[in-house]
Amino acid sequence: MRHVDPFALEMLITVADLGGFTAAAEKLGRTQSAVSTRIADLEKDFGQRLLERGARGVTLTAVGEKLVGRARRWLQQERLMLDDIKGAPTQGRVRLGMPDDYVDVFLRPIVARFAREHPQVEIEVRCDLSRQIEADFAAGKSDIAVITRDHLKPVGELLRADPMIWVAARGHRPELESPLPLALFSETCRMRPRILAALDRAQLHHRIAYVSSHTAGVVSAVESGFCITALEESTVPATLRRLGKDAGLPDLPSAEIALLMPLRPSAAAARLADAFREVFLLRQVKAA
Repeated sequence: MRHVDPFALEMLITVADLGGFTAAAEKLGRTQSAVSTRIADLEKDFGQRLLERGARGVTLTAVGEKLVGRARRWLQQERLMLDDIKGAPTQGRVRLGMPDDYVDVFLRPIVARFAREHPQVEIEVRCDLSRQIEADFAAGKSDIAVITRDHLKPVGELLRADPMIWVAARGHRPELESPLPLALFSETCRMRPRILAALDRAQLHHRIAYVSSHTAGVVSAVESGFCITALEESTVPATLRRLGKDAGLPDLPSAEIALLMPLRPSAAAARLADAFREVFLLRQVKAA
């Protein structure tokens, strides 16, 4: 195999994003059998299984995840190449959705540089919990999104598996209390049930002392000293201390941070997506 069928790649990405062949076929204006056959040919070409079919729908295999990530970038670079050849300046508006805890950590390093390099692009940011951001993206209310994805139904391009870390205020020891006082995001937070499940498995008696739908609210509660919480490692502020294994708290799963992009993004959206990839790549290099 010397060349890859770009239309088959588009079909694979759409199936992965929508979680099934029927929804993908409707969106692409093709029959379900045509989409299934094209992807089967792609699997044959690569000699690898790209999709897993299960009761929860269709999900990518590890190889499929790698291929889809590269395919997204390839198709976006194709769009940028065409715009560059035409000599068209990158301009327009990009509607970006992301949780507010990612704004300072990931968006802040991007904004100033992006504004200098693409002064004709307007970035409009909307913050919410990942579940709502993903729904808004699916409804066409945003052009690009960065989310904590559902580990049972992963979508988008994986940017980082970010370990969850237990944290408390400096100078306070709420982790010694029983029941353990918690500050958590609201019930629609994707990591909240996984945090509670880890405590239940460890048979640690706990109580929810504070709930907020925004990071600032959760962090403020922890900083006050009366409770603890769990945050993505990348987002832990310097005002909090990380709790080690000596605190007796259970290990937590990683949060999967993913990038959501349409198949054919605008040049402005594609360049902003590249800026996010660069920030995450630099963080991974520094961590190594």
